Order: sequence, then C-alpha cells, then structure tokens
Amino acid sequence: MRTITHLIITIILLCSSVSLQAQEPSQQNQGRKIKYWRAPMDPSYISDKPGKSPMGMDLVPVYEDEVTESSSSKGMIKIDPVVVQNMGIRVATVKRGTISRRVRTVGEVLVAENKLSTVNLRFSGWIENILVDETGIFVKAGEPLFEIYSPELVSAQGEYLLALKSAGPNSDLARTTRRRLLFWDLKEAEIKKIEKNRKVMRTVTVRAPVSGYVLKKNVVLGAHVQAGTDLYQIGDLNSIWVNAEVYEFDAPWVKEGNPALMELSYEQGHKFKGKVSYVYPTLNKHSRTLTVRLEFPNPDLRLKPGMFATVWIDVDPRENVLYIPDEAIIHSGERQIVFVTDQPGRYQAREITTGISGAGRKTEILSGLKEGEKVVVSGQFLLDSESQLQEAVQKLLEARLQSKKKHSAKISGAAKASHSQQTADNSGNHDHVYWTCGMHPQVVSDKPGPCPICGMKLVKKTR
Repeated sequence: MRTITHLIITIILLCSSVSLQAQEPSQQNQGRKIKYWRAPMDPSYISDKPGKSPMGMDLVPVYEDEVTESSSSKGMIKIDPVVVQNMGIRVATVKRGTISRRVRTVGEVLVAENKLSTVNLRFSGWIENILVDETGIFVKAGEPLFEIYSPELVSAQGEYLLALKSAGPNSDLARTTRRRLLFWDLKEAEIKKIEKNRKVMRTVTVRAPVSGYVLKKNVVLGAHVQAGTDLYQIGDLNSIWVNAEVYEFDAPWVKEGNPALMELSYEQGHKFKGKVSYVYPTLNKHSRTLTVRLEFPNPDLRLKPGMFATVWIDVDPRENVLYIPDEAIIHSGERQIVFVTDQPGRYQAREITTGISGAGRKTEILSGLKEGEKVVVSGQFLLDSESQLQEAVQKLLEARLQSKKKHSAKISGAAKASHSQQTADNSGNHDHVYWTCGMHPQVVSDKPGPCPICGMKLVKKTR
C-alpha cells in the first residue's frame, strides 16, 4: 500500500513539473506574435494553427521576431550553447600587428658570373708550350699559361721593325703598326722588348688575365687554334652565387637585400650567411618558380660550385596589418568565408578578402573584418553546413507560406461548394463523393488531384 502511495505521489510531481515547463515558454513568450507553427522533427511541415504533426507530436510556434531577425541578418545562425560546446567551437580575436615570414627553399652553388674570365685569342696559331696544363689549379693574374706561334703575329712584328728603321718611331707608319700589335693583345712590355732588341719574337706568351681557379681548359700541345677560340676559363671562388627557386606564392615577399642562411647536406648544423643580390624578372613556366640569386662569401672554399643546399630567406615583415589565424578561413571556390560571433550561440558567415600569409599561421585581412571582432577557428565547417541547411529550410518555409496563402481562397471556395452539394445530395438521399487530403482534412475537392499544401494525392471519400 505504501509503495502504491509513493508511486502516485511521484506521478503527480512529474505531471506538475511538465505542466510548469510547458507554462514557462508561454510566460517567457507572452506578448510575442506567432507567425506559424511547425513540426519539431520536420521543419518543412508548417501550419497556421496549433495541432499535431504527422508523427503525433505537438506543433511548436515560430515567432514573428525570430523570422524577421533571421531574414535581416543574412547568414546568421543560432545554436544552443550545449550544442556549441559539443561541436568544440573555439574563437579567436581579429588583431592588428606584424606578420613576418621565413621562406625556405633549395638552391645550387654556382660560380659568380661576374667573377669569371675567359682566355680567348685574337689571332690563329700553333700551341708550342703549355705552362698551365691542369684544370682546378689556382693561377695568379699575369701568370703565363701557354706559348703560341702565329705567322700573322710574326709578320706584324716585322712590319713594325721595318717602320721603325725606315721612318722612325714617331712616324705615322710606326704608330699604325704598333697599334696593330696592341689590338692583337700584345702587352706593352712585349712591344718594348721588340723595340729594344730590334728582333721578332717567334712565339708569344699568353698570360692569365685575373687570379682564380682554372675551371675549363680547351688547349693541348701542338694544336692549331683559330682566332676567337676560348682556351681557358678562370673563376674567382672567394665569393659565390646560389640560385634558389622560390614558389610563386612566396615571390611577393622576396626582395633584394634580404638576409639569407644556407646549410649544406655534408655539413649539417653550420649556417652560412649571405643575402639576396638579385630577383630574376621572369617565372619558370614549367616549375612555376622564381629564380632568386644569393651571394655568399667563400674565403675558405667550403662552398663548392655544383653543391645543393637548403636556403632560408628572412623577408621584410609587414607592419601594422590586420590578421587572423589561417584555420579560421573557409575556402569556398572563389570566395573566402569566416564565421563571426558577437555572443555565444550567434554566428554570422562573412565574406572576406585576404592578403599574404606569414609565420605563425597568420593571414592578412584586406577587407571584411574589423580589429577586435571574434572569428571561429574550430568547428566552422559544421557551422557552414548548419548555415546552408537553415537557409534552405527558410526558403522552403517561405515558399510553403506563400503557396498556402494563394490556395486559402481556393480551399475555402471548394469547401463551401462541397457543403452546398452535400446539402443538395442529402435532401435527395443520394451519396456524395469527394476528395480530401489525409494530412490536411480541411482540403476538400470535388475531383481527384494533389493537395495544394503538401502535394500528396487526395483520397476519395463518400458522404
């Protein structure tokens, strides 16, 4: 008996609780105008009065201020705080500050083009003696490389000596023939030696124009060489170049004068310091990269031409820019979207224009946001899906309401006609056939067809 009493008391309390909970919304929403009613489990099912949904649940009211607020705030969605917590939504503040970046890429060590020299003859002849016969060795400027016999040069020397003897050193003929020897790259000291000895030199010694390392040698003993032939290439390796390939999206950052660091694979941990000396004006159409030239000092020759290296370029920072975390941005085709929140549970999709991306996963904002606003950085893809769903449902509801208004007069007229026909049939004791909707019994028609509200097929009835 006591158990039954306790059970009855529990049921009474539960009913009271449910009654209080049902009354709370009414008290809270007192004074608000109801626009329509909808099914709690199917937002597309709407009615202009309270009742039951197709699933047997009570219809819930949708207030006019909710619809107005939703339509006036494009992209605005509301989510219960509990759902927000379950979705793991996090926000970050739009800030103004400095965006810095370090561009990482790879490069190849090269001989500096402005440190290269070529030994090239202006006359033809035969190589009679080679004094520097190996590549890779170091030569000093003025050091003899080889000796060559040239009939053209011997003939020109003879003409000069003849002019000196017949017309004197100050004659036009002597000056012309002497200038000819200089044009053929004979040194001033060698010409003075000819003048002093009054004797033709059978062979001429060709010397290194600069100090450096012999990088190429294209001469052998006894070979005949033509005028214009490149015989030696000499390079100064005390300063080298590194050509690095920078991706297209990093190209706007890199400028001449930016400091750079380089690390070689065979010497991990040691960083060589250099700088950007030139940014090439064209892009490689195959790799879509921009070539950047770096200069590094190389006094101990640790940097060898042909080596590959990892390069870091410290680009100039961007000062006083508006930025947000990279993860806040949703890339939707040609548009970039973020979700802005002004209070918990309220989120609005907003289109933005972005600039460059920097270190620390920061992205510059050119338009669409203001400093101090809060953007969603986690869970925004769920918000995007919810926003699109709510937008689609809202459009469907508006279409349904408009359709319902258009057909209200037609439905009313059909009902009156049916009632008149029923009265006439009843007076004649005849059965009356009509069609109605199983979901909307207020819809009555004298012929088959679809329901103007839900589109379902009308059911035949007899009265």
